[in-house]
Amino acid sequence: MTHTVGAALPTPTPAPPAPKVRRSARVSPQRLIWFLGLLIVPVAWELYAAFADSPLIVGPLAVLEAGVEMARDGELTTAIWQSASVFVVGMAMGTALGLLVGILVGRFRSMDVMLDPYISALFATPLVAVIPILVVALGFGFFAKVVIVAMFAFFPVTINTAAGVRGVPRDLDELARSFCSTELQAWRDILIPGALPFIVTGIRLAVGRSLIAVVVAEFSTAVTGLGFLILVNSRRFNMAESLVPVVILMITGFVLYTALKSVETRLAPWIVRTAE
Repeated sequence: MTHTVGAALPTPTPAPPAPKVRRSARVSPQRLIWFLGLLIVPVAWELYAAFADSPLIVGPLAVLEAGVEMARDGELTTAIWQSASVFVVGMAMGTALGLLVGILVGRFRSMDVMLDPYISALFATPLVAVIPILVVALGFGFFAKVVIVAMFAFFPVTINTAAGVRGVPRDLDELARSFCSTELQAWRDILIPGALPFIVTGIRLAVGRSLIAVVVAEFSTAVTGLGFLILVNSRRFNMAESLVPVVILMITGFVLYTALKSVETRLAPWIVRTAE
């Protein structure tokens, strides 16, 4: 009996590792333009302060030194905490109430007819003129400042939310009704997602108005927070110290505005912004 021994199969050679793709370290032209744009105003400001023959004109370096000194003393951190608490609570109240009223006005015609005259009239009214009346009615404490900030944040959120809800196609609403969706389910699944770009835009506008409201409220009520620092240092002609809270408010508004744009891109990726 003969046994046939087959030839040994050749051992497959392992495939060479894929070459690593090195990411380009070059900065995109748009990013470079963005960074250069950020440097234009500080550099021009510092040059103007260096050549100006006046002690009342200070540059960004002097403002930075004053901010570091104020932070070491604890004065700046305390003021930031006081203003931040007013901003967060007031912004949350104004946004929540604005979303509710905006959805009701955009959803139901009867609510639109009833509330639109009040919303339009109050939005056109300079809210700064109403602040002294609110201070007399509500006092000089934390609650009065929160109400002022909430009032400034309410109208942009309400108007943009109502516009977004009105823009939701009726076909989607009829489709939801055909599947026996409740009113709350229609809000959750159709109205809010459809109006989301308008809602985020309203919140972005409300952020800037609320930061203004924080300072105005601190001027008009018990002087605390960043508004207190601006008021006291400007009266003492401490220009660098008075500009520190202004720069902090500006940076805060920029960071929040940019963060909300990123949130809008994540929550509503179907919106493509192109610049040609």
